[in-house]
Amino acid sequence: MSDKPVFFVPEPREPMPLLRELLEPHGEVREGGAKKWQEEDLVRGVPEWDAILVTSREQVTERVIQAGTRLKIVAKFGVGVENIDIPAASRAGIPVTNCPGSNAIAVAEAALGLMLAAERRIPQYMGCLHGGAWREVLEDSRELTGAAFGIVGFGNVGREFARLLRGFEGRVLACDPYVPVEVMRAGGAEPVDIDTLTRESDVISVHCSLTPETRGMFDAARFKMMKREAIIVNCARGPIVNQEDLAAALREGVIGAAGLDVFETEPPPRDNPLFSLENAIVTPHLAGSTHLAHERVFHTSAENILRAVRGERPIPGTLRNPEVYGNGAG
Repeated sequence: MSDKPVFFVPEPREPMPLLRELLEPHGEVREGGAKKWQEEDLVRGVPEWDAILVTSREQVTERVIQAGTRLKIVAKFGVGVENIDIPAASRAGIPVTNCPGSNAIAVAEAALGLMLAAERRIPQYMGCLHGGAWREVLEDSRELTGAAFGIVGFGNVGREFARLLRGFEGRVLACDPYVPVEVMRAGGAEPVDIDTLTRESDVISVHCSLTPETRGMFDAARFKMMKREAIIVNCARGPIVNQEDLAAALREGVIGAAGLDVFETEPPPRDNPLFSLENAIVTPHLAGSTHLAHERVFHTSAENILRAVRGERPIPGTLRNPEVYGNGAG
């Protein structure tokens, strides 16, 4: 067992040389390689690690945390922490951190790309062109300038998406029970309830967290409330949208199109019904993956890891379980 602190990265992301540059002067960086680390793998390895930097693929369960006898921090590569058992970490006195805002620009830009690709049917027409067709296959599509855009979740990503939408000179609606209405208005959005947003938006983009309240929020009933030509985009978490109901809504023309970067099960099975629908634009959970976003994540995560090793508190705003410090600060 190493005498130096060991920092483990199950799923390395580029630019790894930057992470090594930040951490190696203070300990040993170990990479997990290409395989997906299952619970048993983590349980076997965690007794040697002082810190672990996980993506959404690794499930940091109570068993993993209990086995981490020298574990001082669980750092999340990104924002969502639903794959980490935070109550178990708190009981063990282990801080859990994330990187809020680090990939907000990247995700917002990806959502914008999916929106435009879905409306203008760019992948379908690319396939037609590759198949030898030309303009005879064209069908008129809408212009989105002046449209109504609904943003579900007005956190860092939702606000960035609203910023990108300014050039469309349309109406921006936002729904987020945890964000003050004055913050939404300052971000260029009109605060509304979820039903109003659903009924009045030409495009709905999902940017909220996965919680018991948001799981399955967009189901068959909600799709029927949407405009028939409306587009839904999801770059947040797959289970927020019931994908069986979405496939039916797309197939039956209940709504116009969808752009999805996330799925209920990841990776999704190859026979996912959405893959066979021309009005479903799908990408492999790539929204937050840009070089600059990863650099921001590494700087934030490395700083929190080093603080934990020194016995210091994480960067303000990045701690997900302040109860580990007793007074709720962090």
